[in-house]
Amino acid sequence: MKKRILALVLLVSVALCSLSSCVVFLGEVDRSGVFTVVIEEADGAFEKFSVDLEVLENNKEGAKGVLELIDSTHGDFYLEMTDSTYGAYVSAIGSIKESVADGMYVIVYTSVKDDSYEGSPTLDYEGVTLYQSGVGLSGMNVQAGGIILFRLEKSPY
Repeated sequence: MKKRILALVLLVSVALCSLSSCVVFLGEVDRSGVFTVVIEEADGAFEKFSVDLEVLENNKEGAKGVLELIDSTHGDFYLEMTDSTYGAYVSAIGSIKESVADGMYVIVYTSVKDDSYEGSPTLDYEGVTLYQSGVGLSGMNVQAGGIILFRLEKSPY
C-alpha cells in the first residue's frame, strides 16, 4: 500500500511539473561581487557588461536574472530571450541573431566548468578558459568573477 501511495504521489508530481513547464534546477547566484557578460559581435569585436551582483534582484534564475538586469539598465542593449522547458533561451543578443535556416545559433560559454558538459568545446577570453554551457541560462551558476560569453556558431548538425 505504501508503495502505491508513493508511486501515485511521484506520478502526480511529475505530471504537475510537466504541465507547468517547471525547471527543476536553478543556478546558484552569489550575492556580491562582479559578474561579466560578453558578446562576441558579428564583426568579431567584444562588447562587455559588468554586473554588480549586490543590485541583482532576480537572483533565483541563474544567468537569466543577470541578462534581465542588463536589459533593463542599458538602453542600447538588445536581447531576445524566451523561456522554454529547459530554461531561458537567447535567440538574439547585441548584434548577433540566430538563423535557423543557415544553421547559425547563439551559443553560450561560461567560466564555470561545473556548468559545462563532458568534452565541451572551450575558448580563451582574456586568458580565461570558457566552456560551452551544458545547462540553460536559468540553470547557470553566477559566481563573483565569473564570465559568460555569447557568440554565433554554425551547428554541426
